[in-house]
Amino acid sequence: MAGQGPSNTLLTHRQVFAQSWPIILANAAIGMTGLVDTFVIGRFSSTGALAGMGLGAAIYAIIYWGFGFLRMTTAGLSAQAEGARDENSVQLHLYRAVPLGIVLGIVILILQIILVPLALYVFTADPSIESSAAIYVKARLWGLPAYLGLIAIMGWFIGLGQARHALTMQIVLNGVNILLSFLFVAGLSLGLQGVAWATAIAEWLGLICGIALAVNVLKSRGGVRRSLWQTKTLLDIAELGRLGRANGNIFIRTAALTLGFSFFSNAAAGQGETFLASHHIHLQFITLSAFILDGFANTAEATAGAAYGAHSRRRFDRAVRLTSEFALVFGIICAAVIFLAGYLGISLITKDAAVQSTALKYLPYCALAPLLGTAAFQLDGVFIGTTRTREMRNAGLAALGIYLIAHFGVPMLMGGNPTGHTIWAAFLIYYLARAATLLYYYPRVRPG
Repeated sequence: MAGQGPSNTLLTHRQVFAQSWPIILANAAIGMTGLVDTFVIGRFSSTGALAGMGLGAAIYAIIYWGFGFLRMTTAGLSAQAEGARDENSVQLHLYRAVPLGIVLGIVILILQIILVPLALYVFTADPSIESSAAIYVKARLWGLPAYLGLIAIMGWFIGLGQARHALTMQIVLNGVNILLSFLFVAGLSLGLQGVAWATAIAEWLGLICGIALAVNVLKSRGGVRRSLWQTKTLLDIAELGRLGRANGNIFIRTAALTLGFSFFSNAAAGQGETFLASHHIHLQFITLSAFILDGFANTAEATAGAAYGAHSRRRFDRAVRLTSEFALVFGIICAAVIFLAGYLGISLITKDAAVQSTALKYLPYCALAPLLGTAAFQLDGVFIGTTRTREMRNAGLAALGIYLIAHFGVPMLMGGNPTGHTIWAAFLIYYLARAATLLYYYPRVRPG
């Protein structure tokens, strides 16, 4: 049976939302888990532990996001294969990506004895905070092989427009994570290590769930094509070269993006424990908003990618326009909620008065982030769906350069050293730079 390729009818607003809402809920579940973990540590541990978790999360994000190419490339290539109605390629993208993710995770786990001390050498903080961060990161790494495998499966689901299966995986992963976080921290007083172990265990269960769902999807498409399970097919030089170039370009782009966020977090650490703790709370709001907006970006990956694979400019332009309209509306909503109700989240997460005061002081900057980041998120989705990874790489590097110039330049223009205000201002400029650099390449992306 051939793959369930998209029809030639034009995309509608109803279809965009039907495909987006499961991704929004799945992505929001990720952000909610971060909020719950932060709440658990903020309520049942010390400010130092919360700051240590913030630093540890920033370090782990280098790995967590750095290998995001597994999801992105798999989504783009699968969407294009679906648009071209190429069932063999649809299945092969799954068979290549998942084992690759698991192997990469095992390699990083083995190398932690070198990587963790190196990261703490770069991300300087008080010794007690560094020690807490190391505990958190080392425990989280045990779940990395599973996480990299499961994001590859999620990318495959998103590329095929099977977003509800991605939602099911997230419900399993995050439900287990939340329950174990409360059990390990509030119940067993395991602190940061308990939060990290909860996530690692949940990631392995999420991977098992994803594999089971993928098998069911393959059965619904006519069954697993075992003829593809041949070394010469799986290790086809031309296809592996294409995959390697796409993954390499996205890795560089994501590394640049992660470096930008890490630089932001490192600058926050330089402002002291209280600012770093409040900064970690702000990042939970930003991350939750980004995950919600990514729902429409992920839909753009699937719909624009399928149109690109079918060589239809008309369908491509409509997919970009409709998904972007939804994204803008939700970007405004996210900004308004953070600005108007963010103080409630801050007061729930931490009981430290100094951290609450600092978090409220910089809340307006935090509220602007989802609004200013909407265009960048949407363009990311379009470029991923079309696998125009070379342009993504170049744009990512250029945006990082603009951000670093802003980070050092804004304080110089104000005649002083970096402050909380200048750190946030440069970070918001970074969002605008990400969109502007991708817009420069956008005319090359549209199918002829």
